[in-house]
Amino acid sequence: MRNVYLSLLTLTLCLTCVGTMSAANPGVLTNPQVSHANYAFIPSLDALIAKQQPQNVYGYHLASPVELPKPQHNLQLQKLGPFNDRAAQNGYVNATVPTSLLDFLGVGIGFFGYTVPDAPTDGNLSIGDTQIVQWVNVQSAVFDLNGNNLLFNGQHFVNGNVLFTGLPHCGGTNSGDIIAQWDKIAHRWVMYQPRFSAPYYDCFAISQTADFLGSWNLYEFPTFDNTNDFPDYPKVGVWPDGYYVSHNSFFHLQSYNGAMPCAYDRVKMLAGDPTAAGVCFLDNSNGTLFDDSMLPSDIDSPDHLPPSGTPNIFFGSVDNFQSDSNIYYYHFHFVPSNPSASTFDCVNGACKIAVTSYQNAPGSALEPGGNSIDTLSDRLMYRAAYRVIPGLPVPNNQVPGNNIQNWLMSHAVNNNGVPAVRWYEFRAPSGSVTPTVFQQGTYAPDSTSRFMSSLAMDKNGNIAMSYTVSSSSVFPTIAFTGRALADPAGTMGPEQIVITGTGSQTDTSNRWGDYYDMALSNDGCTFVTTGEYYTSNASFHWSTRVAKLKFASCNP
Repeated sequence: MRNVYLSLLTLTLCLTCVGTMSAANPGVLTNPQVSHANYAFIPSLDALIAKQQPQNVYGYHLASPVELPKPQHNLQLQKLGPFNDRAAQNGYVNATVPTSLLDFLGVGIGFFGYTVPDAPTDGNLSIGDTQIVQWVNVQSAVFDLNGNNLLFNGQHFVNGNVLFTGLPHCGGTNSGDIIAQWDKIAHRWVMYQPRFSAPYYDCFAISQTADFLGSWNLYEFPTFDNTNDFPDYPKVGVWPDGYYVSHNSFFHLQSYNGAMPCAYDRVKMLAGDPTAAGVCFLDNSNGTLFDDSMLPSDIDSPDHLPPSGTPNIFFGSVDNFQSDSNIYYYHFHFVPSNPSASTFDCVNGACKIAVTSYQNAPGSALEPGGNSIDTLSDRLMYRAAYRVIPGLPVPNNQVPGNNIQNWLMSHAVNNNGVPAVRWYEFRAPSGSVTPTVFQQGTYAPDSTSRFMSSLAMDKNGNIAMSYTVSSSSVFPTIAFTGRALADPAGTMGPEQIVITGTGSQTDTSNRWGDYYDMALSNDGCTFVTTGEYYTSNASFHWSTRVAKLKFASCNP
């Protein structure tokens, strides 16, 4: 979702020069853009909302077609024939699946008089100690752990930019492409939204307590060349030293000019320190524009962290070839004490993980009535979930018993002409920055399309994955599956339905979701996920559902 708004005030920025390629190593970016944020403080979100104007009525905002870093290649993919995916799970197996503890209506049609103002949904959520927060494009809602809607001073949902009230730029925009995060290390809410009107900003609201309705620290950081480079499709990862953000940069929204990885000083932002700094690079892949659509690693194991100084690993760039047998990764070395010394390496696909060959899924999936919805198969889906589990097996017969790092991620691939979910578990010994495949699979138990996926791992090594199901005879439906640690490698269990859709989307440039999330609680066992569906054939008439899942073998 991209809406245009006017900025409220001008801002004096502290910027250094732009990122450049190291002469000694052409795969390493050095000399990042360094910025210091505007800062504000909200003493009580509930009290602030009492002073706000009534809920804005936006009217329908038809989404523009998705920004594709490599549009010509994506068009070619839609013309490709069948592809034999050797990782495909063609049928159901006797693997373990999580149990649905409950599901409930989220923001959308049917939710306390909500009128859908826009598409896609950008459905996103997270779970804290006592609350679940869902953010759907331009509005957010908060629930207790039993799914009861908690009121914002009498309101069931509020504009997302209420969180940024007091910031001169972010407070005046409500752009979508949002991320709702729970910092599991600090037990704080981390809410992120980009500003999509020039000048462009990364906007952060960091709660001062575990209560979403309490007090907040607010920050806005300028993105790379924030007057010219549109920072599209941002994704956020929590890491001990920083809040990491990936973007696709488009020059004046006309042409792709590189990936834009950024990092911001987490420690100072949690403390409400107005001197918090951030850095951004523009990675044009040595002029090839190979790198794009990255995901930063996002920690799910607060009791088992990577060694101090371990860089955040970004993953991405799955759209460069008609078929590929690699996932590409990058190291972001952020130095909060000396931001200008930060580096970003492995550019232009220099670092890669060998995987079973894949081909990006057709660009759209069918739904009843002859319409189609976008699979966004040119990119990895949010999140790159990171977990450290003591004593798990490691690749290449390395010595077991040490802490093992795990990364989970997924994307939509072509399985004999039908979109299916390819998922990965990468592993590496503690401290290693070279992940390799532990297991992988393409979930395609039948000929129905599956896409818009997200997955995470509980503390016992069990994996839950959610996604959208659709076909010419199946209305878009929210589903999930999973596997236990001991199940056969590369397999997921029988498909489970959160809610069955009963309508098709008839417009909005075929945009569907753009991304969802499978989030994990601090108890290490409880998953929450969200997705979109329609109750009738319409254009702007989506609903969302929130589901809470758990494996029976996992005890908090």
